[in-house]
Amino acid sequence: MRTGSNRDKILEAALELFSRKGYDGTTVEEIAVESGIKAPNLYRYFKSKEDIFDCIDKSVEEQYNSTMGMGLHSMVFIHNAHELKTFSMHQIAYTVTNEHIIKVRRMINIEQYKDELFSKKVTEHMSDFMIKQYVSIFTDLIKNGALLEEDPEMLAMEYVYPVSMLIQTCDREPEKKEETLKKIERYIDYFIKVHFEKNQ
Repeated sequence: MRTGSNRDKILEAALELFSRKGYDGTTVEEIAVESGIKAPNLYRYFKSKEDIFDCIDKSVEEQYNSTMGMGLHSMVFIHNAHELKTFSMHQIAYTVTNEHIIKVRRMINIEQYKDELFSKKVTEHMSDFMIKQYVSIFTDLIKNGALLEEDPEMLAMEYVYPVSMLIQTCDREPEKKEETLKKIERYIDYFIKVHFEKNQ
């Protein structure tokens, strides 16, 4: 049984349904039933299904950014390969174990081919933003002499995309999470061996 405020119950119920049926396939009435709150009372807290989604999206993004220290200028503390791996593994472990983030990923994957808004969110959150983050990290590492002189954008793509695909494996087959995390760690070790200076 859910605990917390009615507002929280509605958000939890909506996210659960969105992750299983998709945003478009879920009705406000179904959210009300799932949350145990009568549909007319639901509108005391949210104007519409879109309003519910916007609150979920904002809440999860704030939680993710706060926990992960995300932001284009927040990575200056990464000075070497060891710090890069530590940060990355922490980031990855969090994103494959946090149920809210997993459910949001599932939802936008369901909707990405049906709705332009969700399609843009997939590109923005699962590709563009992470690439920009790691371009910034690799640019700083190259400037500091820790990383071999290469194209930071190509390095970011090489680093991010295989890991993103493995994270999607965790979403589809959660029973393989530990195995997949080990594969990701092996890949990061390989990347470091190939691209970092020999003295790292």
